Amino acid sequence: MSPARGKTLRDLARAAHLSVSGASYALRGHPSIPTATVERVRRLAAKIGYQPDLRVASLMAHIRRHQSPLGRETLAFVWVSTHRHEILPFHHRHYLDTVLAGARLRAEQLGCTLTEFWLDEAGMTPRRLGDILKTRGITGVIFSPAMHDLAVDLDWDWPAFACAIIGNTDWRPNLHRAGHHHYRSMWLTLQRLRDEGCARPAAILSRSIHERIHGVHLAAFQVNHPAPDLAAELAQFALPGQRDGLRRWTRRHAPDALVVGWPVAAPEAARLRALAPSARRVVTLDWQPGGALPGMDAGNDIIAANAVELVVAQLHRNERGVPAHPATHLNEGVWRE
Repeated sequence: MSPARGKTLRDLARAAHLSVSGASYALRGHPSIPTATVERVRRLAAKIGYQPDLRVASLMAHIRRHQSPLGRETLAFVWVSTHRHEILPFHHRHYLDTVLAGARLRAEQLGCTLTEFWLDEAGMTPRRLGDILKTRGITGVIFSPAMHDLAVDLDWDWPAFACAIIGNTDWRPNLHRAGHHHYRSMWLTLQRLRDEGCARPAAILSRSIHERIHGVHLAAFQVNHPAPDLAAELAQFALPGQRDGLRRWTRRHAPDALVVGWPVAAPEAARLRALAPSARRVVTLDWQPGGALPGMDAGNDIIAANAVELVVAQLHRNERGVPAHPATHLNEGVWRE
């Protein structure tokens, strides 16, 4: 006996008293379809057992892209809390430039273009920007790292868009995101120092990063330290360049390695080595090209590329809105000397 034929989009459209294209738009949550109709069609699809064909959906997404004037899907890269003309420290600017370059490259590799938008421009609000994107036919959105906020809450028309976040900042509502595996970076750093014979590594961490990543650097340091009973005493919080009180701390504990939580240029590297003369190794959890210390390269361009992939995958599946089960893609760092 041959298997029963599954319900088709035409069956769903007939049951919903809509055209086939109208039913398709409703399933995708297209902004031209009233919310009540979208919900009605989705409930009806579940009731009659309609399931989209993944390969057909992917083919139709490809066809829609090539029906646009430029033949390419446009994705929005939305800067959340970074001003267009903001003057930032070099390592912050390098980080953001790396993120944007990674997102742009991956978008192009996937047949899309990437256009930047800023939420800080005069007269701009999240709702207004959302309306601009809908007018331009843009439904895929990558939100930038939130450099100045520990939490983000946007008044946004979520059902109209497929979205993903870059970074570890808390968002309301919670969305798909791509970030760095900070716990594993500290773990691998301690493992490397242990293999090099370091038994008393100390860490100077950033309080703001600590709060943003929910304390995972400190957690990984305490759990994976070669001397767990001493780990709590061998971790301190400070700002880059701040050394008040740290000299007495390093002399008291005489660490044989020092881990810092931010990028370090040559002058600061020399001061850190002088701060902890007992340390045979001084390393960073945030290696960047041009920095003076070895350490973990988070792969920020790859993280941004992963966020683009999360958005494009939703577009291929015709998914929009706040996900019922947000996924987090964590990128593992690479050690750089």
